[in-house]
Amino acid sequence: MRCCCFLIVVLTGYLQIPVSAQERPNILWISCEDISPHLGCYGDTTASTPNLDKLAAEGTMFTHAFSCHGVCAPSRTGIITGMSPVSLGANHMRSKAKLPDHIKLFPQYLQEAGYYCTNNSKTDYNLIWDENATWSANSGKAHWKNRPDSKMPFFSVFNLTMTHESKVWPNGWVDVVKELPESKRHRPEDMAVPPLYPDTTAVREDLARLADLISVMDRRAGELLKELEDSGLSDETIVVFWSDHGDGLPRSKRWTYDSGSRVPLIVRVPEKYQALAGAMKPGSKDDRLISLIDLGPTILQLSGIEPPPHMQGIPFLGPDASKTRNYIYGARDRLDERFDMVRTVRTRTHRYVRNLMPWRPALQEIEYGERNGIMKEMRRLLATEKLAPASAQWFQTPRKAEELYDLAADPWELVNLADHPDHQKTLEILRSECDRWQIEVRDAHLLPEIMLDEAEQSLGSRWQIFQGPAGEQRLSNLLDAAKKTSHLDHDTAKQTMNSLDSDPAIRWWQVTMLGRTANARERVDVLEKATRDTDASVRIVAAAGLLKTGQSESALRVLQESLGSKSQFVRHATMLEIDEAGPSVIRLLSDKLTAGKDEEYVERLVLHARGQL
Repeated sequence: MRCCCFLIVVLTGYLQIPVSAQERPNILWISCEDISPHLGCYGDTTASTPNLDKLAAEGTMFTHAFSCHGVCAPSRTGIITGMSPVSLGANHMRSKAKLPDHIKLFPQYLQEAGYYCTNNSKTDYNLIWDENATWSANSGKAHWKNRPDSKMPFFSVFNLTMTHESKVWPNGWVDVVKELPESKRHRPEDMAVPPLYPDTTAVREDLARLADLISVMDRRAGELLKELEDSGLSDETIVVFWSDHGDGLPRSKRWTYDSGSRVPLIVRVPEKYQALAGAMKPGSKDDRLISLIDLGPTILQLSGIEPPPHMQGIPFLGPDASKTRNYIYGARDRLDERFDMVRTVRTRTHRYVRNLMPWRPALQEIEYGERNGIMKEMRRLLATEKLAPASAQWFQTPRKAEELYDLAADPWELVNLADHPDHQKTLEILRSECDRWQIEVRDAHLLPEIMLDEAEQSLGSRWQIFQGPAGEQRLSNLLDAAKKTSHLDHDTAKQTMNSLDSDPAIRWWQVTMLGRTANARERVDVLEKATRDTDASVRIVAAAGLLKTGQSESALRVLQESLGSKSQFVRHATMLEIDEAGPSVIRLLSDKLTAGKDEEYVERLVLHARGQL
């Protein structure tokens, strides 16, 4: 690309890269949902993917691309901001975090630089955001063809939803595969069953349906690519294909293991822009570690825009793509109605997992996920004690506070090496890196959701909570408390009894530890006192701890009062503890179990609780 002195001038508060308005590339994004790299170009020939295989042959296939979460809304939040959602307090499923004024969704920078930006049509960001500032058009009819000037550069996104988890269900699959001839559909008996799942007909049927959906998705991707070619714009347009996270199956979707986070990523750069993007030979493979939060900064740089300094993503193409990743990070927090807290660090060879709430099973009963055929099959076999240990371990409690996997020897991450003496050096390196990352990105989700909401109302955004030196020190103290809690150590709990912290967030972790570790009866007085704490989060976990000691009067009073709170976050946290406490507690509060208007997740917990009676 020839060097030009034209400077795009926009009021974005940061420097622009000089680039000619006439020579800025168009950019076409084709995203799909809920698939791991099940494409022929990646060596998986189960599904028929000729169009995406051809795209890879004409471009570059990235072999180590990962989402920041194994579920759509947090992943898409990371992509659209170029930031880890935990930095924004936006990693809880379908939450609505406020953004500080200086953070914009990255298409806004493109619009301000003269791009026509369209999204067709899924957004699903865990944010309160400005649709008009972000997208020139955002609907099922949004298209680059609708730009007001045919010479106007475009950034156009098409989200293909036919591979979504819900389409694997038989009733969803039927509508999608109508266009797929019977001869092209996949047979269950031909499926290769991963060792993560039992090898049964029900499992094979789900895998066959997923392969059908991928084949249909490839056809639609081919139509979009042909549309571009027929318009004569292929030589003017950079094409990017990606999936928002891994397969929509148990311990894949919603999880940050490779099964839930490793995704296909293909980029085709026309010859005209090879110099701008960095030489990319057709049909090449790139094994750099890529996070999907790198997509936004990469697109900005290719468009002549310097990524703003708040973005944590790293451009992997463009004039400043020299920085590479040594680590991939992931985080899992509230998934629909259920709470969990997991952080993970991955290298090329190993994955480290930090379970901060190990008292809950890996595969909790999330109502939406329970509709999956494989999940039903796993639960059926679990109930009859016929589920193999490799699968059954994900239902057991408590989980280990830490996990470590050798990815070469164990690509499905089934054998935890965290306690193995030969792997302690690797464990310590990745444990320290996880600490460093959580502090660096200011992991706001170490606060309970009730406190996140309260802080947001006070400060204007969740991002603001841990900014500045005082915030960093507070976060470091909070992380230390969370890690201590996760080990469920009796001696640590005993030492904590008489030294509850003045910080309510740290106190929340401490009281949680007192109620979850062994011999909780020794701590009845402390838990009783904590039921009168000034903070609602602390009162609720204190009540839950008291219930485990057999002391119910104070606990039931707190839970009943909390169910009447005006805060949906208080009601949700309360209902979660009631549901997890089991039938004896549910029965005592049964006439108080209700959900308010638009409280879908509270309602799911109410229904699940009543189902236990």
